[in-house]
Amino acid sequence: MITKTIPIVLVFLLIATPQADAFWGFVSKTTYKITKITKNTKALPDDEIIKLSKLSDEAKGASKIGKKLDDLDLPNDVLEDTYMRIAIHQKKVTRKEAEGMFNRLSDIPGFRTTLRKVIGNNPKGTAGHLNELRIADTAYQHRFTVIQIGEKFDDGVKQAPTDIDIVLKKGAKYFAIEAKNNAPTTYIPMDKYRADLDTLVIFKNKHPNALIPIFSITDEPVDPLYLQKLIHEAEIRNVQLIFGSPQEQVVKIKLLDDIL
Repeated sequence: MITKTIPIVLVFLLIATPQADAFWGFVSKTTYKITKITKNTKALPDDEIIKLSKLSDEAKGASKIGKKLDDLDLPNDVLEDTYMRIAIHQKKVTRKEAEGMFNRLSDIPGFRTTLRKVIGNNPKGTAGHLNELRIADTAYQHRFTVIQIGEKFDDGVKQAPTDIDIVLKKGAKYFAIEAKNNAPTTYIPMDKYRADLDTLVIFKNKHPNALIPIFSITDEPVDPLYLQKLIHEAEIRNVQLIFGSPQEQVVKIKLLDDIL
């Protein structure tokens, strides 16, 4: 009986004593440690990462950071490392997630440019681009090949070139994903939704290999009528509509690979 209470007492002591502040401070510093991830000796020092992170809070901060880094003519892995460490310092990702993402997605086309968008001062944009990276990273861990993140594509319909958020490959099949990080009560305007579905269809028709177009949303809408409209528009275009976290989405994409 006494031995069972010891861990509780220790936890209480950690919470109730000055040593607890040091302990949790250590955990926080470890979780968001900004030392370099890349092995490249040209990686920027920590103090420069902090300066760049502060710059990102300014108007068009991400663009200013990009210009500064372009002027330094750094190798690609150092640029990826820089953006990743800025995101860690901003507490947008943990050190553990950043290291895993960097090791798995480094050098994949679009990884660096998407990271650059993550560090901007638009919370909605950050969440959306992090969602794309997490889907790609999870897919990689499930043995998909990540072909590109944010592939530029001119569908000939929209006024300007758009992009396909994630392109994956498994076996002989390709998967093109338009990913939305929407809350259950957030509505996508139907005209924009239809346009994005049409872009996926055009991308599929122009792709030289077997390709499954997918529209993904993190949370299923709570409005049943709106949900039915989304399903209907996707079905008439033969686009797969899926919902869930990045992990749940990848499981569903694996099922699509098996049945289609």
